[in-house]
Amino acid sequence: MVNTQFKRCFTLGALVLVSALTGCATTGGGELPDWVLSPPADSATTIYGVGEGRALRTARDDALAVIAGKLETRVTSDVETKTVLTNGREHSTTRNSVRTTTEALKLSEFQIVNSAEAANRLFVLLSVDRSALVTSILADLKRLDGEIDARLSDPGNTSKLKRLYRLTLARDIISEAMSKVLLAQQVSQDSTLKAHDLGRYRQLVEERERMQQSLTLAVSWDRTTPGIGEKLLTMLLELGLHAEASGPGRVYDGVVVVSGQSTRQAIFNEYHVQLGAVVTLKDSNGGEISAAHYKAAASSLRDYGAAEKIVNRQIANEIHERGIWRALNMHK
Repeated sequence: MVNTQFKRCFTLGALVLVSALTGCATTGGGELPDWVLSPPADSATTIYGVGEGRALRTARDDALAVIAGKLETRVTSDVETKTVLTNGREHSTTRNSVRTTTEALKLSEFQIVNSAEAANRLFVLLSVDRSALVTSILADLKRLDGEIDARLSDPGNTSKLKRLYRLTLARDIISEAMSKVLLAQQVSQDSTLKAHDLGRYRQLVEERERMQQSLTLAVSWDRTTPGIGEKLLTMLLELGLHAEASGPGRVYDGVVVVSGQSTRQAIFNEYHVQLGAVVTLKDSNGGEISAAHYKAAASSLRDYGAAEKIVNRQIANEIHERGIWRALNMHK
């Protein structure tokens, strides 16, 4: 009797194991429908996706991810400006190919075409209407266009540096808008859709790169912030900008002014320094464009000068981690 029971349990366990491995049988004896194994082909009007999960929401999100994967556009941003000398004159050429990755695609316009339950899991077949999705994308694009126009608005046309500042603030939005255009083209399968807007965005990217290469900036600092000023100058030069330490009698498109206020305190045998630094970007007329504030504290067993070098290095490292434009509050 024991042997018979053991054989029956072993046989049942083997069947369950085979069912789990094949994925075609369920505890209820059902099989996966054909649309799970062979989903409908996408058409000129509809995109399909099959998803699975232990809950309906999980299965739906899985199907939406499948659809998003079909629409994902992968490109990289590559802007290169070359300056050459011809007969003593500079000539610049800019090559730009805008590339981005479409992430977190919002697919609100979908329908559940079919559903099934097998092997304690739920399966759904979703469809997305291409025209409805394009309409949704273009609505997002209209909103982004409004944000770009607002950030670039400068009724006074104050300076080239201010224009660069505004283009830098709008950089992420411009990139997102280009992504939306490319996505709309792919969804609708119409490469001419919003082509003129894509050209406009590319022109803005190229304009920013040209301005960044053509402006001459200076960096000045006081006796409490030499390490910070030198770090900013190095970062500007590494970006390929024309930058130098501020000198008398020179005319610049803008100046990065680093000023600091430090407090000193001796506690037993340690020398403590607290430094509050302000990094201000000014145009050629001395008008303030942006400003960023930094604070740090350090101590040394040697003297105040050593502590001030440490605190300068701390702020310089923070600026380096942020990147030059975020450090100047030019890029949110």
